[in-house]
Formats: sequence, C-alpha cells, structure tokens
Amino acid sequence: MTTPSPINTLGVVTFGPCGENDLPLFCVNPGIPLRQALEHVSALLFCAKKLALDAALEKDGERHAWASHYLCDMGKAVIDDVCLQAF
Repeated sequence: MTTPSPINTLGVVTFGPCGENDLPLFCVNPGIPLRQALEHVSALLFCAKKLALDAALEKDGERHAWASHYLCDMGKAVIDDVCLQAF
C-alpha cells in the first residue's frame, strides 16, 4: 500500500487582472503544502470579513470594501489552485 503524495499548490492560477487587457498581475506560487496554503487563506478571509463589515457599517467604508475585494481574490486563487489537483 502506497502513501498518497502530499497536496501542494500547483502554481497555475493567476489573479489581480489589471490594465487594458485585464492581464493577471499575480499568481499562486507552486509547491506550497496544502495545510500552509489553507492557513494563509483562512487569515486572508478573516481580514476580508472584518473589512467587509467595516465597509457595510461605516459612512466612508469604500476603502474597506476594496481591500476586502482584493483579499477575497487572493484567497479564491489559492483555493482554486489547490482544488485543481485535489479533485
């Protein structure tokens, strides 16, 4: 019986579209172990959640909304990259 190989990020998912052609500015790096990648996503989403709440409750919360948007984009990219290999 063989031990399954550990799941790592593949490094194929990009994010942060910008410019006239919406070219991705960032990418997920390959080789990050699943547990570490998910811990990072958890921290990103925790911050995004707090910022989204501030955006909803504060009179001038737009700056919080954009920060939350970008953090969610980063977290989604990591999850998508891991899921390409896991499923």
